[in-house]
Amino acid sequence: MLGLFQSAFVRTLIERVLLLPAVVTAIYGFSLRRLTGAAVDRRGALWAAGLLAGFFGGYAVTYRDFSFPPRTVLSWLPLLAVGAAVVIGAVGRHPGKFRVPGARALIVAASTYILLRPVLQQEPGSVACMSWLGAAALWFLLWSGLALSREDQRAGGVAVFVVAAGLALVAPLSGSIEIAQFSASLATVLAVGLVFSLFLARTRWNPPTADVAILILGALMVDLRFYADAPWTVMAWLVAAPAVACLVIGWMHRRSSSRDEQVIGAGLAALLPVAVALWKALRIYHQGGGY
Repeated sequence: MLGLFQSAFVRTLIERVLLLPAVVTAIYGFSLRRLTGAAVDRRGALWAAGLLAGFFGGYAVTYRDFSFPPRTVLSWLPLLAVGAAVVIGAVGRHPGKFRVPGARALIVAASTYILLRPVLQQEPGSVACMSWLGAAALWFLLWSGLALSREDQRAGGVAVFVVAAGLALVAPLSGSIEIAQFSASLATVLAVGLVFSLFLARTRWNPPTADVAILILGALMVDLRFYADAPWTVMAWLVAAPAVACLVIGWMHRRSSSRDEQVIGAGLAALLPVAVALWKALRIYHQGGGY
């Protein structure tokens, strides 16, 4: 194990994928702590920018592709994440019964089509349409459940953290190192953000903080299934993790549970399906003889 960390490749990977995103997000968090007075109530909404800054720090040094128009499916990540943050943030300023769900539906429909377009072009029209609608509908339902609260999205954030950490472990077993790196960076910035908001600054996560993380996680899961060809059994359990967390968040929300209880419940609910997904990925990996 010690020899593994002595490898220059592993050290560089840790520095780029974990340390850099963590440092960028932590600097952002310490900067927010210096805000006082009326600005305190704004910290939750500003956390979306902190998560994006940390994640794209890791993205920039690992993938290095901010091309416009994007050249690959993974190149769309920055544009989709920033676009989702801007749209949800703008809609949230003028709350309405259908404004936020409508914005999420449009974002998910467009994102799913963009990410799956190379695959859909190879399928018959009816099959392509059903695949697009099915993936978009599932993504929308999970997003709506994880970001249920308009006042504090930390419960959804901790569920996304658990799934992202699991995805970082499952992705290399399915043959995608890049998705594993992005997932690890996402899990890292979420962990730092949650530590600050729960223990150091005690600030809420207002929209679009968790929305940004959910958008990135959904894009990575779509890429893992359709481009890395991850097994359905593994993906089913990965999708089950946020689904179970959604049910727990909704149940605890109706019971008017405290924010801390919702955070703990959502994290624990997502943990078991993620553990099963990792176990199944390991079994399939060993049965296939590894790489």
